[in-house]
Amino acid sequence: MSQFIQQLTDFMGNPTDLTVHPLPPAKGTDPEAVLLYLSSITDASKIREWFLQPVLSALVHNQDISDVAELFVHHGFPVNGSTIEKKVSAIALQLYEGKCVLLVNGQQKAVAVDVSQWHDRSVTAPEIEHSIIGPRDAFVEDIAANVSMIRRRIRHENLIVESFEIGNKSRTQVNLVYMKGLVNHQVLEQLQQRLQATNLDVLLDTTQLADLIVNKGKSFNPFPLFQVTERPDKVVASIMEGRILLLVDATPTGALFPATVTALYQTTDDYYFPALSGTFIRIVRYVGLLITLFLPGIYVSITSVNYDVLRIQFMLAVAASREGVPYPAYIEVLIMMTLLELINEATVRLPKVIGGTATIVGGLIIGASVAQSHLVGNIMIVITGAVAIGSFTVANYMIGVAWRICSYALALLAIPWGLNGIAIGSAFILLFLCHFKSLGVPYLSPLSTWQFKDFFKDMLFRLPLMLHAIRPSIYSQAAKGTKRLSLQEGEDTL
Repeated sequence: MSQFIQQLTDFMGNPTDLTVHPLPPAKGTDPEAVLLYLSSITDASKIREWFLQPVLSALVHNQDISDVAELFVHHGFPVNGSTIEKKVSAIALQLYEGKCVLLVNGQQKAVAVDVSQWHDRSVTAPEIEHSIIGPRDAFVEDIAANVSMIRRRIRHENLIVESFEIGNKSRTQVNLVYMKGLVNHQVLEQLQQRLQATNLDVLLDTTQLADLIVNKGKSFNPFPLFQVTERPDKVVASIMEGRILLLVDATPTGALFPATVTALYQTTDDYYFPALSGTFIRIVRYVGLLITLFLPGIYVSITSVNYDVLRIQFMLAVAASREGVPYPAYIEVLIMMTLLELINEATVRLPKVIGGTATIVGGLIIGASVAQSHLVGNIMIVITGAVAIGSFTVANYMIGVAWRICSYALALLAIPWGLNGIAIGSAFILLFLCHFKSLGVPYLSPLSTWQFKDFFKDMLFRLPLMLHAIRPSIYSQAAKGTKRLSLQEGEDTL
């Protein structure tokens, strides 16, 4: 026994948190049984209650502990116990998973019981996807807790949870969650195949795995082909439309497949508000997109190339605001957009205690100073503020960054060609987006697939529930024609 324990310790690299507990304590000879566990990831109270007290009681009363299975049954050991091979590699793997291993002298099998105690935070309100009304729970780093939040909302036998293990070194648990009968089987098969083919050492985050699945780590596409969320209610609504959720252990977010541009602009508030209010909020969000994408390029165009597009009074006001500025308008745009990106990044990276104050004060001081020193015109300050506010209305941060990259590209094209350059750039962006598919589903659905009924029901607008009680066919043909809700006989639709 002692030689085997030494081999195991050397194999694991002599970890300081490895506890070897002889049963009973050895006195110059090999113990009859040994308890092994990593103290940093196990619950000491469970070990004491489930192992130490029953085993020591059996030894004190001179009971036979050679039959480990009978010992478990006799003392009512927990049902999460299992027998494993008495090999160094197998036992080490169980220890790394937070299990306690009982070795009995002379037995070819060992017993492993899950007594893990990972240091997870409790369920809190969403930190990224805020909502005015609706549930206040968000995913945490415990994958079992995340699955429980979904099962709490969908109590049906068709909810399927598949488990995978990704990472040669991390051995991270990954779950696919979907609704049987509604899921797109082609998308599901692609996800299963790519998960099984994924080969990396350590899996750190959901987005890392999702990018490997949809882009295979080779694409330079700035647009996300998956939807990241931390809200269980959004996940449940998406699963009921035939989409698939990817959950990764130790990550407080999930990834939804497939994804479309319209899905990335939908929020939970759209559905918790009345239909007209939800539609209004969604349209405001799209207006913010147009401002972010086109306003810098249009300013460069009308001040550098297309002078005769607007009325003469407006152009005189623009010229007066730029009086004293020593360089062209596109330099103004470059300066202010760079400062805007710096403020955005500082807002994200600074601690919450000082982040808001520092960025607001910094923005006000910089804005007033550059205007007074004639580095930029006053209208450029207004445009920068409008672009910043428009970019903050985006429902998904990743696609917001992609749109800002496109905005800078359009501004560069506007320098030599003006509005013609913006039109050409917009056409290229549209063709670029039409080229992409998220696991076989067109990225611009339902527009690119001519499904205008779905587009006007729940993509651009948010109609009352009774007017889009039928699930869309964008994500899954299996969900096409199925009902979200139905009226009882004789019930008035109004």
